[in-house]
Amino acid sequence: MKSKISFFNRGISRNLLRRFWPLWAAWLVFLLLLVPGSLSGTADMIRRGFEQSLNIELIRISLSLVFFAAPVSVAAAMAMFHYLYQSRSCGMMNALPLRRETMFSTAYWTGLVPLLLAEIFTALLTALLYCPGGLLRLTTALDFLALTALATVAFYGLAVFCGMLTGNLLVLPVLFVLLGLSAAVAEGCARCLLEAFVYGMRRPSLSFGFLAPLYQLARILNYDVPEEDSYRIIGYGLLAAYGAAGLVLSFVSLLLYRRRRMEAATDTVAIPVLKPAFKYCMSLGTALVLAYVMLQYFITLPVNGRANAWIVLGLMLVGAFLGYFAAEMLIQKTLRVFHRGWRGLAAACAVVAVFVLAFRFDLFGYERRVPAAENVEQVIVECMGKEARLTEKENIAAALDFHRDVLAARGRDRSYDDGSYSVQLSYSLGGEKVMLRSYLLTRTADDALVREAEALLNCHEAILARVVKELPVEEQFIDSAEVEYGQWYPRMDTGEEDFGFSTLELTRAEAMSLYREGVLPDAEADAIGRVHLVTDKAYAGSTYPLTIRIDLREPDRQGYTPYYFIIVDVEKDSVNTLRWLREHTQLELKTWEDWGVSTDFDYYG
Repeated sequence: MKSKISFFNRGISRNLLRRFWPLWAAWLVFLLLLVPGSLSGTADMIRRGFEQSLNIELIRISLSLVFFAAPVSVAAAMAMFHYLYQSRSCGMMNALPLRRETMFSTAYWTGLVPLLLAEIFTALLTALLYCPGGLLRLTTALDFLALTALATVAFYGLAVFCGMLTGNLLVLPVLFVLLGLSAAVAEGCARCLLEAFVYGMRRPSLSFGFLAPLYQLARILNYDVPEEDSYRIIGYGLLAAYGAAGLVLSFVSLLLYRRRRMEAATDTVAIPVLKPAFKYCMSLGTALVLAYVMLQYFITLPVNGRANAWIVLGLMLVGAFLGYFAAEMLIQKTLRVFHRGWRGLAAACAVVAVFVLAFRFDLFGYERRVPAAENVEQVIVECMGKEARLTEKENIAAALDFHRDVLAARGRDRSYDDGSYSVQLSYSLGGEKVMLRSYLLTRTADDALVREAEALLNCHEAILARVVKELPVEEQFIDSAEVEYGQWYPRMDTGEEDFGFSTLELTRAEAMSLYREGVLPDAEADAIGRVHLVTDKAYAGSTYPLTIRIDLREPDRQGYTPYYFIIVDVEKDSVNTLRWLREHTQLELKTWEDWGVSTDFDYYG
């Protein structure tokens, strides 16, 4: 009789199915209620003539199910490998005359396949109910199946991998969340801490966010509606990559299971070689999170102060201490851990110190870096809610000169009592390479720099970019338009006069006429749309308390309606706009100075 190697045991599989069938039944019922059940209301609205799309509704539900697959996958992994976390059941199961590969494969596929079958059944039932009537395309049902199946494979693989790393059942879901988010949390905390003392540090999108699947999918996975009743799924490739990673982690889990010490049941860390890594990760992670929480909610620091580095270092060292010995307590299962491990703590503290001091003394040249003009394709200057997109060579050169002037003023004493201006610079350096910087300027010490930033925001290219929008100003695109104007009015409580603002609504035709005959010619002459960072006597005598706002939108497209808006303040040399307002409205056109209103406040145009 020939012997053969088996990778699946039907008896163990039946036992697992008999014990944990409510888990898969609950997942199936949930899918049926959420997909074909909830679609019935939308289908009824379509039959009655409402402009709805069953395809887009199903995709919206599918994207939400991607995240519901995470807890279900964790629960399935906990159920299938529950025997590994109790010494008695672990010894009994591994005493069976079965290879470890057989045990792992049986538990793995018994947990995964019913989840996938529930999703396949739901997709088939949805297609049978709604595809024959033309309400739903078969490709949409297949997209639903692909999205949920890929998410299930990805999260189940990660959950099983987490189960192989620990011998404690309750640690498994905690470890799943940590691996799903820790890369994004750690990088985000580190960038926030660096902002406290690194001059010009500005947080871009996370570089290592892809290592945190829960974060990355929540940020990227979405859908677009390019035209009616059609859709485009954003992040499909990312989800497929995570699905492939789930399969890879499943194979790695098999390798870990083959060498797993079964007596490690109930241990926080089941693999001895990973215990030092656990302690260092716990120490460094706690250092970052504790320092971030303290600075975010309990400690207020001067902006970009060099001395802030020492406060950050102190907080991180405290966090490293707490995290390291907390990990020791979890591993040793006792509170008596302070008699050992100090060398490991010293190593963790050394890493923290190197991290902080390297940026404190700018060993990487981050603070001093200014891009070369020939490498800059575009620079965006942002301040006080206004921006200038500069692509012309002379404007880029001016922005670089401003950047160098800001760096030269780094050591100047500053007082934050008289107002401050946050200026952000964003350089596009070719391809997807972007360099970001952010600086806080004050009127007291940096008046010349504030004026220089104002000049950048008011160059001809910047004014046209703010006033001439991508969407044509035509009557069918105008959603609403108004002129906000200032005037004195009596207060109801005291009867005294106070200065406030009222709104004059414009029709679409009036808004288009005002833009074509007034705003656009003045913008071409740099006479409107300027930004005033500083309000003084000259500002009061030349600017009206008049703001024109035109809201634009593209024709309605189901699920996707982009909005644009044009906001400009009217000034004395806005002759075309003033002429239109005098001819078409009864507004009393006076400057701030004419109205006798002080401009000693933070106002910007």
